[in-house]
Amino acid sequence: MKSIALLLFFLPALLCAQDTTALLNKSIQVDMGTGLHGSGDLAGLTLNTSYTHYFRKKVSYTVEIGTSIHYGSSTLYYTDNFGKNIDGSIRFTTAGIQLAGKIGLSVFRNKKNDLGLRLGPLVRYQSSSIPDSITTIFPAAGTGFNVPITFISNEDPQNTLALGGAFQLFYNYSISNKIYIGPSAGFQIDSNGDTITNISLACGMKF
Repeated sequence: MKSIALLLFFLPALLCAQDTTALLNKSIQVDMGTGLHGSGDLAGLTLNTSYTHYFRKKVSYTVEIGTSIHYGSSTLYYTDNFGKNIDGSIRFTTAGIQLAGKIGLSVFRNKKNDLGLRLGPLVRYQSSSIPDSITTIFPAAGTGFNVPITFISNEDPQNTLALGGAFQLFYNYSISNKIYIGPSAGFQIDSNGDTITNISLACGMKF
């Protein structure tokens, strides 16, 4: 009877210990999502590949390389002398590639579920065709042109290299012993003043 009582007393601890050792602590994943660049005027896509290692049951580090592309336009429509509707919008794109390192904390983690957050620094290279100012005159009185006249000025460099920080909330669900899927939401800001928010879906493999 005494042996049974001791076994029942220590059984929860034994089960937890077995569950902890059974967890696979390394993973690689790919995630793709949609998001906004800047104040929300540029929509786009993000794609990331990452490696994660849990060095404690609920604490990990992640190394991530990612890319993004966002796009927008300055809308301009007019009708020419022949009555044809013209789309004279100025279209622009911002794209970048970045490397990030994050420390992660899992609020809840077992064989099936992993819910937590990650935070860390990043370095980002970006190229942007967005002008600093766009001024359109229409009708262009006194010019002799019956079309819009647009003045574009650029003050900031087209290509930039910046340091920043990233924050991420994530949830992963294991559909097998090694394969998992799950959503995440992230926000980042860098020294160039660029911000990116995104929602992604990840697919990864544990080992």
